Amino acid sequence: MVMTIISRLAFVILLFGLSLSAAHADTTSEIQSVIADQLDAFGKDDDTRAYDHASDMIKQLFPSKSIFMEMVRTGYPPVYRAKSWSFAEPTKTETGISQIVKLTDEQGRAWNALYTLERDSKGEWKITGCRILKSEGMV
Repeated sequence: MVMTIISRLAFVILLFGLSLSAAHADTTSEIQSVIADQLDAFGKDDDTRAYDHASDMIKQLFPSKSIFMEMVRTGYPPVYRAKSWSFAEPTKTETGISQIVKLTDEQGRAWNALYTLERDSKGEWKITGCRILKSEGMV
């Protein structure tokens, strides 16, 4: 009887752990898809698609697609014209997710970009910020 209760409890704990793991994988996939789509949009000068991934806060700071694209073009060249990218494991924050993206720019230099994302009022992931960090080995 005790073994049956323990077995059932272990089974419930296992199912709970698996559901948490699946939720984490879904979130990871969603945020990485948002970032990848914006990077692709930058590469194609698709200002509408790129701007759509920005949070309302970012849109208040840069109130038009053209202003936003100019800011990214001049201030974030490795992001604006990333030739390739890959993702590290995301980190949960108090308000959303942070995600390190390993970028390669047009000249073949490696960069790290630290993205932050939060869900908007519709439940969609939006990019709230991006900070460019030199990759290890860069001076």
